[in-house]
Amino acid sequence: MSTSPAKGILFHRFLQLSTFGALALYVVFPSTALGQQNDALASHFSGKPVTIIVGSSPGGGYDISARLIARFVGKYLPGNPSFIIQNMPGAGQLRGLRATMKAKPDGLTIGQLHPRFVVQELFGKDVAGFDLDTVNVLGTPTGVDYPRMWCTRRDLATSWQDILKLGKPVTVGANAPGGLSATLGPEFVQALGGPVRIIFGYGGASEVMAGFDRRELDSIQYCTDDYVPRLFPEWIKQKRLAPIFWWSAKPSDDYVGQLGSSNLPHIADALGATADQRKALEVAMGFGRMGRLLVAPPGLDNRIYQVWKTALEAAVRDPEFKKVAAAAELDVGLGTAEEFRENNAALKRLPKNMQEMVKKLAGMK
Repeated sequence: MSTSPAKGILFHRFLQLSTFGALALYVVFPSTALGQQNDALASHFSGKPVTIIVGSSPGGGYDISARLIARFVGKYLPGNPSFIIQNMPGAGQLRGLRATMKAKPDGLTIGQLHPRFVVQELFGKDVAGFDLDTVNVLGTPTGVDYPRMWCTRRDLATSWQDILKLGKPVTVGANAPGGLSATLGPEFVQALGGPVRIIFGYGGASEVMAGFDRRELDSIQYCTDDYVPRLFPEWIKQKRLAPIFWWSAKPSDDYVGQLGSSNLPHIADALGATADQRKALEVAMGFGRMGRLLVAPPGLDNRIYQVWKTALEAAVRDPEFKKVAAAAELDVGLGTAEEFRENNAALKRLPKNMQEMVKKLAGMK
């Protein structure tokens, strides 16, 4: 490998500094033991396929994020291994998680962890085949706050005050309780005793949006610019949506303006939430932010764990990874294992009644 003259001069000047000379030599010429360890790790991964188990069907957000990681993380792992995506849908992703936890702890099989199982374990509900104390959390490539917004039909209401004047609950559709992300807003309203009735059983965002389009639902939580322009652009032209409030990340003023509204309030401000209630909402959003977590089974050697964790973090920071993710319309940002553990700890610091609120937001009450 060639080195420019300027870099060479700086390098030799660095060696001349007696205080740091020994350290520099150590960095440039690693010990034989360290070299052997790196060779062993490269040999461990080289020529072997790594399986990423996805607990949902192909085409969804969990599947897409796993395939992106499979495309990029190999170049940051020793031995540059190949990858296989194994979709194992069933039981709300629990089938895939259990398979991951049963896999041989050799770093050649990893999987994904939905935050609902984390919350269940934290609140004392045993998730069969999964142990929060022994799972090896690597991090997530989608540790970001997504714009989230709740809208009603414009002919029904245009503000939270209008909704309160209706004198009846406003309906919204969802897949299942405890989504901890897109449906968190309406569930927070319900937890505070607001006039919202959540109808569960829809298959996903597209089905909820179709139900709203058929006017069988009064409101919708999938009214941000990552859904509407792609699936129901006519809603924008017809000004059918009236934004009520936002949570997580604020939608752009330009997009809110396209819908015919302005000065959109945060959910906590619109509802007059207390400081403790805001903290409970923040913790719940923290669990939602930690979706699509990549995990390894219990018993993984710490050296392999650290190699995996470092490789994942490098892949998510890779500019090319971000470019491909943007083309796939997937917002990416590193969510670390340390952030995951801190949010778990934040839950335990909440007052008991606010822990119960988070429990309700997680669909456990």
